[in-house]
Amino acid sequence: GTFFNGWEPTFLGFFVNGGLGYSTIEYLRRTFIEMAGTNAGALEIPIILASALIAASLGSVTLAPFESVRIRAVAQPNYADNIVGVLKRIVAEEGVGSLFSVVPAFLPKEILFVCTKFLVFDLSTVYLYETFPAANEDLKLSLLISLVGGTLGGVGAALVSNPADATVSEMKKSKSDISALGAFQALLDRGGIPLLYRGLGLRMFFYSLIVSIQFLVYDYVRFTLNI
Repeated sequence: GTFFNGWEPTFLGFFVNGGLGYSTIEYLRRTFIEMAGTNAGALEIPIILASALIAASLGSVTLAPFESVRIRAVAQPNYADNIVGVLKRIVAEEGVGSLFSVVPAFLPKEILFVCTKFLVFDLSTVYLYETFPAANEDLKLSLLISLVGGTLGGVGAALVSNPADATVSEMKKSKSDISALGAFQALLDRGGIPLLYRGLGLRMFFYSLIVSIQFLVYDYVRFTLNI
């Protein structure tokens, strides 16, 4: 049961963040492609990055309160009887602003994570489709490419965002007024650069699994609807 502690805010956070993130990125990419016109092909990478950056900025605000609750629930299992209790106690003792105090750390984390995720996914899947053109006509091969691209995207995203992830965890594991910069410095003082990458292997596994499933389901829906 301990392994599933805090699953509720994780589920809700990814549900809200995923819905907002993917829809925002798709809308912005299509808008930027139309604006670029005949230059869209040459601007593919800047368009991906610009769309992901804006979506990640929105996502950092929506995901922050869910992560604040999750981290507290995992770090202090006896903090409250359930997730609602964790939320109420944080708000009562620290104020609503405490739920969003991690946004300064979440912003670079989400920008690095989302930009890397989509960039690696897009570039890797384009390469795979060019290498295996038969996948354009075969749904199973197309979904396999989505799975591989999502896995690579998740690994890359975990790698670049791990220091910010560690900073967020440091901020919210207990009641504290520590700032994002203060938490980052505390980690450096306590263990140096290696401490910023503690748990990287687990995060790479977790995010590669999550992102690959996200893209697999997302592309399956797209292909099924002939989008």
